[in-house]
Amino acid sequence: MRERSENERKITPLRIGVFIFCAAAACFSFSYFLYIVISGNDPYNKLMTSLLLTVMYLLPFGAHLLFKDKVSDFVITFYTAFLTVASLLGQLLRFNHHFPWYDKFCHFSFGYVGALAGLFILCKLADYAKLRPSLVFIVTFSVSMMCAACWEIMEYLSSMFLGQTAQGAPVETVNGKKVVDITDTMLDIISNFGGAALFLLHYALHKITKKSLLLGAIVKDFCGRPDEVSDAPQTDKPSK
Repeated sequence: MRERSENERKITPLRIGVFIFCAAAACFSFSYFLYIVISGNDPYNKLMTSLLLTVMYLLPFGAHLLFKDKVSDFVITFYTAFLTVASLLGQLLRFNHHFPWYDKFCHFSFGYVGALAGLFILCKLADYAKLRPSLVFIVTFSVSMMCAACWEIMEYLSSMFLGQTAQGAPVETVNGKKVVDITDTMLDIISNFGGAALFLLHYALHKITKKSLLLGAIVKDFCGRPDEVSDAPQTDKPSK
C-alpha cells in the first residue's frame, strides 16, 4: 500500500508537459506586461489582460501544490487548452480582431465549458449516482450563465475604471456624449447561452442513449470514483 501511494503521487508526463507550457506562456505574458509598463506603449489596451493572463497560467501550479491528484490531468489540461484558445490567442494575440467570428466562438465555447464547471461542482459536492438529471440540467445551465454574467461584469468594470475596451470602443452620439454599444455584450451572452444549450443536448443524449459519448468518461474523471458512477440502475449483489 505504501509503495502504491508513492506511485500515485508521481507527476505524469502529461502534467509535466502542461506545466512546461504554462510556465512558458506565463513568461511570455509577463514579458508583454513588462514591455507595456517600461515602454508605455499599449495601443491595444492589453496591460491588465497580460497581467491577468500571467496569473491564470500560474493557477495549475497552485492547484497541484494544494490539491495534488484531486485535480486530475484532464481538468488541468482542459483548463490550459481553453485558456490558450480564449485568452492567449483571442485576447493577447488579438485573434478576436483578426478573425471577426473568433470572439463569439470563444463565448460559445465558454458556455459549454461553464456547464462542465457546474458538472464538476456537482461531482465534488454530491453523490452523482443519486442525482436527478433535471437537477444536473438546472445546476450546469445556471453555473454557465453565471460565469457569463460575471465575465461581462468584469469587462464592464475594466472599461469603466481601467480604461479598457473589452466591450468595444466608446462611440460619440449626436449629443456629444460617448457611450458604449451594449450589442456586443448581449451577443456574448447569447453565444454563451448557445454553448450551455449544446451541453444540455449533449448531456440529454448521454442519458437517453446510456452511452458515454465522452461525458461518461468526464464524469468518472470529475467524481474520481468510477466504480460508483453509472447510468445503469444498481442492483444488490447476492451474498455468498
